[in-house]
This record gives sequence, structure tokens and C-alpha cells, in this order.
Amino acid sequence: MGVIAAGIAPHPPIILPEVGRGEQEKAGKTVEAMHIFARRLAEVNGDTLVIITPHGPMFRNAVAILAENRLQGDFSGFLAPQVQLQADNDLELVRAIAAESSKAGVETVLLGGEGVEIGEKLDLDHGVTVPLYYLQKAGTGNRCVAITYALLPYRELYNFGRSIKKAAEGLQRRIVVVASSDLSHRLIRGAPAGFHPRAKEFDRLLVNYLENYQVEKILTMDGELIQAAGECGLRSIAVLLGCLDGEAVQPELLSYEGPFGVGYAVALLTPQRKEGGYSDGKNS
Repeated sequence: MGVIAAGIAPHPPIILPEVGRGEQEKAGKTVEAMHIFARRLAEVNGDTLVIITPHGPMFRNAVAILAENRLQGDFSGFLAPQVQLQADNDLELVRAIAAESSKAGVETVLLGGEGVEIGEKLDLDHGVTVPLYYLQKAGTGNRCVAITYALLPYRELYNFGRSIKKAAEGLQRRIVVVASSDLSHRLIRGAPAGFHPRAKEFDRLLVNYLENYQVEKILTMDGELIQAAGECGLRSIAVLLGCLDGEAVQPELLSYEGPFGVGYAVALLTPQRKEGGYSDGKNS
């Protein structure tokens, strides 16, 4: 029990046909990879889907976890209100994650439901709903936990990921973990965050580290390079890597492209039980 499958998915709403209205064809590699990604994760028949997002309610020093009984979201903000998603929240797992995280010294905040009310509607953000759209189309993701990372150091987020793993193992829950993660937002002139000449370097290095499962290199990427990239998902990936602590992992890059100036990587990280710490693909 514990983490039985994991992966990294981008979250541009434009890759949904109802939102893209033909424009999604410009990201055809990503769309095709997302179908494969979702099908492969559905095949493992997990108990609960855990998605780490950069776009939900965020705190600097505390990881936010939605605690509503029923999770829901739509794409009305992207002119497609007819696309609505719902999932049952795994509140038992939510509470267990919070408890394990507290033991590890990483603070969490439970939002809505039995948690803290913050005075606004707690719909799922597009960092969750875009991958969830594909996963539910493939037949999985009907029970879900939605987590927004905190602006903590990468190693602390890695430790939080270990808490997710421990919580799942303690409940004998078979979970699938997805890091919702766009890479650089500055690949081309006219990109959403402007252009930076080092943006492609960030994406090239991160994709290479993922393909070779070089965990230490991901956790210690150069801060100036990260800032230059304008990314919004490296912390999601740090949490995911912590969820895979103690596993030998088979990485598989399904696609990478950046047609709109934002890097989209779709990858599977398949765990194979291994004693000890994380497995670094290069043994470096």
C-alpha cells in the first residue's frame, strides 16, 4: 500500500477541446500524451488521487489542503462553464496527511468543511481540474485530495511529500500522486511572463533530470535559473519526489513542448519498492 503510481502533468486549460476550440491542436503532443498519461494511471486502479497544485489558496509557511466533503470546479473562468468536475474528498487521508506532516515539522491548514473557513468559495483551481479532466475521462479520480504547496524550501516540501506517503501507508491506502506543474513561462517573446534567454536552459535541465530521475539535482537547482524561468511547478515536483522516497523509480517522459511560450512536460514516475532513501537514476 502507499504510492502505487505517480506523474507530472501540465495545466493549461487550452488543452481542453471545450476551452481551446481548435487551439489545443497547437499543443498536440501534450494532448496526446495526456490521454496516455491518464489511461496509464487509471489502469492501476488506485483508491485515491492526490493532486499537488500551484494555483489553489496558498500560504507562505503552511501547506493548504481542501477539507470540503465534495470537491468541485468548472471552467467558467475560461469561457467553458459547461465543463464541470466533481470528486469525493478522502477526508480520512486528509487528516492523516496533516497528522504526519505535523510530526515532520511542516505545518498544514485544512480549508473549508471541517477546516478553516476563509470567506470565499473553495472551488478546485485549474491546476487540479485540467489533469482531473483527463483522468476522469479515463475512468479514475472520483475520489481526490487537493493540495496547494507552500512557499517553503524544496527539501521541506520533499519532507511533506514523505508525510503523504506515510499517511497513505498507515491507512493502507493505494494512492496515485500527480504533480500539476508548468515549466518555464518565458520560452519565447510574447510568452505569458515575458521572455528570458535562460528559460530554455531551465526546461532542458529539469526534463533531463526527470528522465534520469536525478532527485538531488532537482532539489538543488540554481535559484537564479529558477527565478529566470518564471516556473509554477517545481515545488509541486518536490512534493511528488518526497512521495516517492524509498522507491526505485522508473521515469518515462511522454512529451515536452512549449508552443505558447510555457513549457509543458508530461511524465510518469513509476515506483518500484526499494529499501532506503530515494533512488537517483545516475547514482550521483
